[in-house]
Amino acid sequence: MRKLKVFSVLLLLISSVAFAGYKIYENGLADNEAPVITCSEDNIQVSVADTEEKLLEGVTAEDQRDGDITDKIVVQSIAEFSEDNKREITYAVADEAGNVGYGKRTLEYTDYSEPRFNLEQPLLYPLGSTFNVADGVSASGALDGDLTSKIKYTLDKSIATTTAGSYNVEFRVSDSAGRTSYLQTVLEVYDPSDYRIEVNLSQYLVYIGVNEGFDPNAYYAGTDIETDTEEVTLSINSTVNTAQPGCYYVDYNVTTERSAGKSRLVVVVV
Repeated sequence: MRKLKVFSVLLLLISSVAFAGYKIYENGLADNEAPVITCSEDNIQVSVADTEEKLLEGVTAEDQRDGDITDKIVVQSIAEFSEDNKREITYAVADEAGNVGYGKRTLEYTDYSEPRFNLEQPLLYPLGSTFNVADGVSASGALDGDLTSKIKYTLDKSIATTTAGSYNVEFRVSDSAGRTSYLQTVLEVYDPSDYRIEVNLSQYLVYIGVNEGFDPNAYYAGTDIETDTEEVTLSINSTVNTAQPGCYYVDYNVTTERSAGKSRLVVVVV
């Protein structure tokens, strides 16, 4: 009986030592080391039209067990613009054991431009009409294309469509890089009995550079009346100052002996 007890204890000790040895062996086989990502350059210059393939140029990955796993690298994220107009791009790669390695470098665009707005019609609305302030307003950006669905606006006061008046409105839109563009202009509710002529423009919003030449006559596209039956008088009133960045407007007023009409061009000097 005593021999059996000693044998059992001995067997237990041998099993414990064997198990401990196996765990040490197993841990020695376990892969707990993340792969290493290396960038040939700390900075990369790209076009806004470039694909992920371009963003991965010069980036390699090596794993101590799996070897070269460069073909598994992905772009994990691209941060918003920093103060110096650059973005940080983060790469990630996983080895066969599920360990993930990361790498970063700076991205700079060669052709980026901030989002811009477009107006399909003037911001003039007749008394008593029902309208959405953002109707006819669109926006697009170099990075994302159409941004119209992301447009937001703020008015300086509630619109009363039963009373003629002007309202300050600010439109804003942001692209995927976090850059926000603004359009601060004027919306007007008018009495349609005073303006029965439809005045057309070739554009209702234009962007021009500081000190760039500007001719308001170039945007007038005529009216809906027969010019050979009535004498038409056009007057143009402009607030545009091309020497100073800002948002301005030009009013086009058309009159005949019996009626009148007007339209408005918004001009952004950048």
